[in-house]
Amino acid sequence: MKKLVFSTALLLSLGLGACGEEKAAPKEEVPASEQKANEKTVTAETPKWQDEITKLASNSDSAADKFYALEKLLMEYKATDAEVKEFSTYIVDDYKSGSYLSEIDNHERMLSNIFKSYYVEKNSEGALKDFAFDYFQNMKYTYRGVDTVDSEAVKSNEEQMNEAIKKIK
Repeated sequence: MKKLVFSTALLLSLGLGACGEEKAAPKEEVPASEQKANEKTVTAETPKWQDEITKLASNSDSAADKFYALEKLLMEYKATDAEVKEFSTYIVDDYKSGSYLSEIDNHERMLSNIFKSYYVEKNSEGALKDFAFDYFQNMKYTYRGVDTVDSEAVKSNEEQMNEAIKKIK
C-alpha cells in the first residue's frame, strides 16, 4: 500500500512538473553497472510473487476469487530451492506459534501462506510434505470460508500436522 501511495505521489509530482514552463535540469546519467546494481537490490528486497500477492490482496474480489487468481500464479511461478527452504521454516514456525489461522480476513497474509505451503508441499518429501499439504488445506478452506477454524476437518488436519512435526528434523 505504501508503494502504491508513493508511486501515485511520484507520478502526480512528475505530471505537475511537466505542466510548468521552466525547463527541467538535464538528467544525470547513471552508469550501466550502477543501474544493474540498483535493479538487483530492488528485486532482492521484494520478490515478484510478493508484489503479485499484494495486488491480489488489495483488489475488491471475494476471498474465493482471490484464491482462484492465486492458483494462476501458483501454476506460473517457479520457486527456488532457497525459497522453498525459507517457506518450510516459515510455515512450520507459523503453525507452532498457534496463530496460523488467527487472521483469516488478512488477505495478504493468508494468500502468502497458501503460496508458501503450496511450494513446500510440491518440493518436499516425507513428513514435511505431509505437513505442508495439511497446512495448505487448512489455509485454503478456512480462507475461502468452506471450513471454520474449529471445524472437524481443520482439527483432523491439525492432528496430522502435529504428528508430522514430530518427524520433521
